[in-house]
Amino acid sequence: MNIHIIGAGSLGLLYAGKLAASGCRVTVWCRSEEQAGKLRGAGITIEETEGKLQNVDPNAFSVRSWDAFAESGAAADADYLFLMLKQQGIEEMAREVLAPFGHHRRNLICFQNGTGHLERLRELLPMWTIYAAITTEGAKRTSSSSVMHAGHGTTTIGKMMPAASFIGATSHEDHEIELVQELNRAGFEALLSNEMDEMIYRKLLMNAVINPLTALWRIPNGALLSSPERVGLMEQLYREGILVYEAAGIPYGNKLWEWIVSVCQSTSGNTSSMLKDVMDGRTTEVAWINGSIVQLGRKYGVSVPKHELITQLIEGMNL
Repeated sequence: MNIHIIGAGSLGLLYAGKLAASGCRVTVWCRSEEQAGKLRGAGITIEETEGKLQNVDPNAFSVRSWDAFAESGAAADADYLFLMLKQQGIEEMAREVLAPFGHHRRNLICFQNGTGHLERLRELLPMWTIYAAITTEGAKRTSSSSVMHAGHGTTTIGKMMPAASFIGATSHEDHEIELVQELNRAGFEALLSNEMDEMIYRKLLMNAVINPLTALWRIPNGALLSSPERVGLMEQLYREGILVYEAAGIPYGNKLWEWIVSVCQSTSGNTSSMLKDVMDGRTTEVAWINGSIVQLGRKYGVSVPKHELITQLIEGMNL
Protein backbone atom coordinates (compact mmCIF):
# COMPACT_ATOMS: atom_id res chain seq x y z
CA MET A 1 0.00 0.00 0.00
CA ASN A 2 1.21 3.50 -0.90
CA ILE A 3 0.73 6.03 1.90
CA HIS A 4 1.66 9.72 1.85
CA ILE A 5 2.01 11.43 5.23
CA ILE A 6 1.62 15.21 5.36
CA GLY A 7 3.39 16.56 8.40
CA ALA A 8 6.54 15.25 10.07
CA GLY A 9 5.76 16.05 13.67
CA SER A 10 5.52 13.47 16.43
CA LEU A 11 2.64 11.41 15.03
CA GLY A 12 3.80 11.86 11.45
CA LEU A 13 7.23 10.42 12.23
CA LEU A 14 5.77 7.61 14.34
CA TYR A 15 3.35 6.40 11.67
CA ALA A 16 5.78 6.97 8.80
CA GLY A 17 8.55 5.06 10.51
CA LYS A 18 6.50 2.07 11.55
CA LEU A 19 4.63 1.80 8.24
CA ALA A 20 7.86 2.06 6.23
CA ALA A 21 9.53 -0.55 8.43
CA SER A 22 6.64 -2.96 7.85
CA GLY A 23 6.98 -2.71 4.07
CA CYS A 24 4.55 0.01 3.02
CA ARG A 25 5.56 2.55 0.39
CA VAL A 26 5.69 5.75 2.41
CA THR A 27 6.27 9.34 1.36
CA VAL A 28 6.71 11.97 4.07
CA TRP A 29 5.81 15.57 3.23
CA CYS A 30 7.67 18.11 5.39
CA ARG A 31 6.98 21.77 5.93
CA SER A 32 10.66 22.63 5.39
CA GLU A 33 13.33 21.40 3.04
CA GLU A 34 15.71 21.49 6.03
CA GLN A 35 13.80 18.73 7.84
CA ALA A 36 13.37 16.82 4.60
CA GLY A 37 17.15 16.84 4.15
CA LYS A 38 17.73 15.53 7.66
CA LEU A 39 15.27 12.69 7.15
CA ARG A 40 16.91 11.75 3.85
CA GLY A 41 20.23 11.51 5.63
CA ALA A 42 19.32 10.02 9.00
CA GLY A 43 16.09 8.10 8.41
CA ILE A 44 13.65 7.87 11.32
CA THR A 45 14.50 6.72 14.84
CA ILE A 46 11.67 5.49 17.06
CA GLU A 47 12.36 5.07 20.77
CA GLU A 48 9.97 2.89 22.72
CA THR A 49 9.31 3.59 26.41
CA GLU A 50 11.25 0.47 27.44
CA GLY A 51 14.35 1.90 25.75
CA LYS A 52 14.27 -0.16 22.57
CA LEU A 53 15.31 1.78 19.46
CA GLN A 54 13.94 1.17 15.97
CA ASN A 55 16.06 2.76 13.25
CA VAL A 56 14.27 3.08 9.90
CA ASP A 57 16.71 3.34 7.01
CA PRO A 58 16.26 6.50 4.89
CA ASN A 59 16.06 4.29 1.79
CA ALA A 60 12.90 2.69 3.19
CA PHE A 61 10.77 5.78 2.48
CA SER A 62 10.66 8.94 0.38
CA VAL A 63 10.78 12.52 1.66
CA ARG A 64 9.64 15.73 0.00
CA SER A 65 8.86 19.28 1.07
CA TRP A 66 5.46 20.86 0.51
CA ASP A 67 6.91 23.11 -2.18
CA ALA A 68 7.31 20.06 -4.43
CA PHE A 69 3.72 18.81 -4.09
CA ALA A 70 2.41 20.09 -7.43
CA GLU A 71 5.48 19.36 -9.54
CA SER A 72 5.79 15.82 -8.15
CA GLY A 73 2.28 14.79 -9.22
CA ALA A 74 0.28 15.90 -6.16
CA ALA A 75 0.34 12.42 -4.60
CA ALA A 76 -1.62 10.97 -7.51
CA ASP A 77 -0.12 7.53 -6.75
CA ALA A 78 -1.25 7.50 -3.10
CA ASP A 79 -3.77 4.99 -1.84
CA TYR A 80 -4.20 7.27 1.18
CA LEU A 81 -2.90 10.60 2.39
CA PHE A 82 -2.57 11.02 6.16
CA LEU A 83 -3.02 14.66 7.20
CA MET A 84 -1.02 14.91 10.44
CA LEU A 85 -0.76 18.65 10.96
CA LYS A 86 -2.26 20.39 13.97
CA GLN A 87 -5.45 22.39 13.58
CA GLN A 88 -3.71 25.74 13.44
CA GLY A 89 -1.67 24.67 10.43
CA ILE A 90 -4.42 23.17 8.28
CA GLU A 91 -6.23 26.09 6.69
CA GLU A 92 -3.27 27.74 4.98
CA MET A 93 -1.62 24.49 3.93
CA ALA A 94 -4.83 22.95 2.55
CA ARG A 95 -5.76 26.10 0.66
CA GLU A 96 -2.33 26.65 -0.90
CA VAL A 97 -1.05 23.10 -1.40
CA LEU A 98 -4.02 20.73 -1.62
CA ALA A 99 -6.94 22.82 -2.91
CA PRO A 100 -5.51 23.26 -6.45
CA PHE A 101 -6.14 19.51 -6.79
CA GLY A 102 -9.52 19.54 -5.05
CA HIS A 103 -11.34 18.25 -8.12
CA HIS A 104 -9.04 15.25 -8.46
CA ARG A 105 -9.81 12.11 -6.49
CA ARG A 106 -7.84 11.35 -3.34
CA ASN A 107 -8.43 9.57 -0.01
CA LEU A 108 -7.53 11.88 2.88
CA ILE A 109 -7.39 10.72 6.52
CA CYS A 110 -7.44 13.55 9.06
CA PHE A 111 -5.79 13.01 12.47
CA GLN A 112 -6.58 16.39 14.05
CA ASN A 113 -7.92 17.16 17.51
CA GLY A 114 -10.98 19.37 17.87
CA THR A 115 -13.77 20.11 15.43
CA GLY A 116 -14.49 22.31 12.43
CA HIS A 117 -11.66 21.27 10.12
CA LEU A 118 -13.49 18.43 8.37
CA GLU A 119 -16.22 20.74 7.09
CA ARG A 120 -13.63 23.21 5.80
CA LEU A 121 -11.67 20.46 4.07
CA ARG A 122 -14.83 19.25 2.35
CA GLU A 123 -15.28 22.74 0.91
CA LEU A 124 -11.68 22.97 -0.29
CA LEU A 125 -11.47 19.39 -1.61
CA PRO A 126 -14.91 18.57 -3.07
CA MET A 127 -13.86 15.41 -4.93
CA TRP A 128 -11.70 13.95 -2.16
CA THR A 129 -13.00 11.23 0.15
CA ILE A 130 -12.51 12.53 3.67
CA TYR A 131 -11.91 10.21 6.62
CA ALA A 132 -11.49 11.04 10.29
CA ALA A 133 -8.94 9.25 12.45
CA ILE A 134 -9.03 9.16 16.22
CA THR A 135 -5.82 7.96 17.83
CA THR A 136 -4.70 7.65 21.43
CA GLU A 137 -1.12 6.79 20.50
CA GLY A 138 1.33 8.82 22.56
CA ALA A 139 4.27 10.34 20.70
CA LYS A 140 6.87 13.03 21.39
CA ARG A 141 9.22 14.27 18.70
CA THR A 142 12.74 14.47 20.10
CA SER A 143 14.46 15.83 16.98
CA SER A 144 13.76 16.46 13.30
CA SER A 145 14.20 12.76 12.61
CA SER A 146 13.42 10.98 15.90
CA VAL A 147 10.35 10.35 18.01
CA MET A 148 9.59 8.73 21.35
CA HIS A 149 6.64 6.34 21.32
CA ALA A 150 5.33 7.43 24.70
CA GLY A 151 2.25 5.23 24.94
CA HIS A 152 0.36 2.62 22.94
CA GLY A 153 -3.26 3.29 22.05
CA THR A 154 -5.84 2.64 19.37
CA THR A 155 -6.43 4.21 15.95
CA THR A 156 -10.04 4.35 14.77
CA ILE A 157 -10.78 5.38 11.18
CA GLY A 158 -14.08 6.13 9.50
CA LYS A 159 -15.41 7.81 6.40
CA MET A 160 -17.12 11.15 6.95
CA MET A 161 -20.44 11.11 5.12
CA PRO A 162 -22.40 14.18 3.94
CA ALA A 163 -24.87 15.42 6.54
CA ALA A 164 -27.86 14.27 4.47
CA SER A 165 -26.57 10.72 4.05
CA PHE A 166 -27.88 7.70 5.88
CA ILE A 167 -24.83 6.50 7.75
CA GLY A 168 -26.10 3.40 9.51
CA ALA A 169 -25.88 1.04 6.52
CA THR A 170 -22.36 1.99 5.44
CA SER A 171 -20.13 -1.01 4.67
CA HIS A 172 -16.36 -0.95 4.52
CA GLU A 173 -14.58 -1.17 1.20
CA ASP A 174 -11.76 -3.60 0.50
CA HIS A 175 -9.09 -0.88 0.38
CA GLU A 176 -10.23 0.42 3.79
CA ILE A 177 -9.92 -3.06 5.28
CA GLU A 178 -6.48 -3.41 3.67
CA LEU A 179 -5.39 -0.11 5.24
CA VAL A 180 -6.35 -1.29 8.72
CA GLN A 181 -4.51 -4.55 8.12
CA GLU A 182 -1.40 -2.60 7.12
CA LEU A 183 -1.62 -0.46 10.26
CA ASN A 184 -1.98 -3.54 12.44
CA ARG A 185 0.95 -5.19 10.67
CA ALA A 186 3.01 -2.09 11.46
CA GLY A 187 2.28 -2.45 15.19
CA PHE A 188 -0.74 -0.19 15.64
CA GLU A 189 -4.08 -1.33 17.02
CA ALA A 190 -6.37 -0.07 14.26
CA LEU A 191 -10.03 -0.52 13.44
CA LEU A 192 -12.78 0.86 11.24
CA SER A 193 -15.91 2.55 12.56
CA ASN A 194 -19.23 3.78 11.18
CA GLU A 195 -19.73 5.95 14.27
CA MET A 196 -17.05 8.57 13.83
CA ASP A 197 -19.23 11.45 15.03
CA GLU A 198 -19.42 9.79 18.44
CA MET A 199 -15.70 9.01 18.41
CA ILE A 200 -14.81 12.59 17.45
CA TYR A 201 -16.76 14.04 20.36
CA ARG A 202 -15.39 11.47 22.79
CA LYS A 203 -11.87 12.47 21.75
CA LEU A 204 -12.79 16.17 21.88
CA LEU A 205 -13.85 15.97 25.52
CA MET A 206 -10.86 13.81 26.41
CA ASN A 207 -8.53 16.43 24.95
CA ALA A 208 -10.47 19.25 26.62
CA VAL A 209 -10.01 17.59 30.01
CA ILE A 210 -6.37 16.46 29.68
CA ASN A 211 -4.45 18.81 27.39
CA PRO A 212 -5.04 22.29 28.87
CA LEU A 213 -4.44 21.16 32.44
CA THR A 214 -1.12 19.55 31.52
CA ALA A 215 -0.20 22.79 29.73
CA LEU A 216 -1.14 25.00 32.69
CA TRP A 217 0.59 22.84 35.30
CA ARG A 218 3.51 21.82 33.02
CA ILE A 219 3.09 18.13 33.83
CA PRO A 220 2.92 14.87 31.85
CA ASN A 221 -0.47 13.22 31.34
CA GLY A 222 -0.19 10.72 34.17
CA ALA A 223 0.54 13.40 36.78
CA LEU A 224 -3.03 14.67 36.41
CA LEU A 225 -4.11 11.70 38.52
CA SER A 226 -1.59 12.36 41.30
CA SER A 227 -3.79 14.52 43.56
CA PRO A 228 -7.49 14.94 44.42
CA GLU A 229 -7.31 18.61 43.44
CA ARG A 230 -6.15 17.82 39.93
CA VAL A 231 -8.68 15.03 39.45
CA GLY A 232 -11.38 17.31 40.84
CA LEU A 233 -10.78 19.95 38.16
CA MET A 234 -10.68 17.25 35.49
CA GLU A 235 -14.09 16.08 36.69
CA GLN A 236 -15.49 19.62 36.57
CA LEU A 237 -14.39 20.06 32.97
CA TYR A 238 -15.80 16.63 32.16
CA ARG A 239 -19.20 17.36 33.73
CA GLU A 240 -19.53 20.68 31.92
CA GLY A 241 -18.79 18.94 28.62
CA ILE A 242 -21.34 16.20 29.26
CA LEU A 243 -24.05 18.79 30.01
CA VAL A 244 -23.32 20.42 26.65
CA TYR A 245 -23.39 17.10 24.81
CA GLU A 246 -26.72 16.15 26.37
CA ALA A 247 -28.26 19.52 25.51
CA ALA A 248 -26.99 19.24 21.93
CA GLY A 249 -28.04 15.60 21.53
CA ILE A 250 -24.44 14.55 20.85
CA PRO A 251 -23.83 10.83 21.50
CA TYR A 252 -20.77 10.05 23.59
CA GLY A 253 -21.06 6.34 24.33
CA ASN A 254 -20.40 4.57 27.60
CA LYS A 255 -17.77 4.96 30.29
CA LEU A 256 -16.23 8.10 28.82
CA TRP A 257 -14.78 9.22 32.16
CA GLU A 258 -13.17 5.81 32.68
CA TRP A 259 -11.68 6.03 29.18
CA ILE A 260 -10.21 9.47 29.91
CA VAL A 261 -8.58 8.14 33.07
CA SER A 262 -7.23 5.08 31.24
CA VAL A 263 -5.68 7.32 28.56
CA CYS A 264 -3.92 9.32 31.30
CA GLN A 265 -2.57 6.06 32.67
CA SER A 266 -1.52 4.51 29.34
CA THR A 267 0.24 7.75 28.25
CA SER A 268 1.45 8.65 31.74
CA GLY A 269 4.86 9.87 30.62
CA ASN A 270 3.63 11.70 27.55
CA THR A 271 3.92 15.45 27.06
CA SER A 272 0.62 16.56 25.56
CA SER A 273 0.68 18.44 22.27
CA MET A 274 -0.73 21.52 24.00
CA LEU A 275 1.98 21.52 26.66
CA LYS A 276 4.61 21.12 23.93
CA ASP A 277 3.16 24.08 22.04
CA VAL A 278 3.16 26.24 25.18
CA MET A 279 6.74 25.30 26.01
CA ASP A 280 7.84 26.10 22.45
CA GLY A 281 5.96 29.39 22.37
CA ARG A 282 3.57 28.28 19.61
CA THR A 283 -0.15 28.87 19.20
CA THR A 284 -2.11 25.98 20.73
CA GLU A 285 -5.20 24.11 19.59
CA VAL A 286 -7.26 25.27 22.59
CA ALA A 287 -9.60 27.33 20.38
CA TRP A 288 -10.57 24.15 18.52
CA ILE A 289 -10.77 22.00 21.67
CA ASN A 290 -12.11 23.78 24.76
CA GLY A 291 -13.21 26.61 22.49
CA SER A 292 -15.43 24.17 20.59
CA ILE A 293 -17.19 23.22 23.83
CA VAL A 294 -17.62 26.90 24.71
CA GLN A 295 -19.24 27.54 21.31
CA LEU A 296 -21.56 24.56 21.70
CA GLY A 297 -22.47 25.72 25.19
CA ARG A 298 -23.46 29.15 23.88
CA LYS A 299 -25.45 27.61 21.04
CA TYR A 300 -27.47 25.36 23.35
CA GLY A 301 -27.71 27.64 26.36
CA VAL A 302 -25.39 25.70 28.68
CA SER A 303 -22.99 27.54 30.97
CA VAL A 304 -19.40 26.25 30.78
CA PRO A 305 -17.39 28.69 32.95
CA LYS A 306 -14.47 26.30 33.51
CA HIS A 307 -13.96 25.75 29.79
CA GLU A 308 -14.25 29.49 29.15
CA LEU A 309 -11.61 30.22 31.79
CA ILE A 310 -9.30 27.45 30.59
CA THR A 311 -9.52 28.76 27.02
CA GLN A 312 -8.65 32.30 28.13
CA LEU A 313 -5.77 31.13 30.32
CA ILE A 314 -4.17 29.07 27.57
CA GLU A 315 -4.67 31.69 24.89
CA GLY A 316 -3.12 34.29 27.19
CA MET A 317 0.08 32.31 27.75
CA ASN A 318 1.66 33.06 24.37
CA LEU A 319 1.35 36.39 22.59
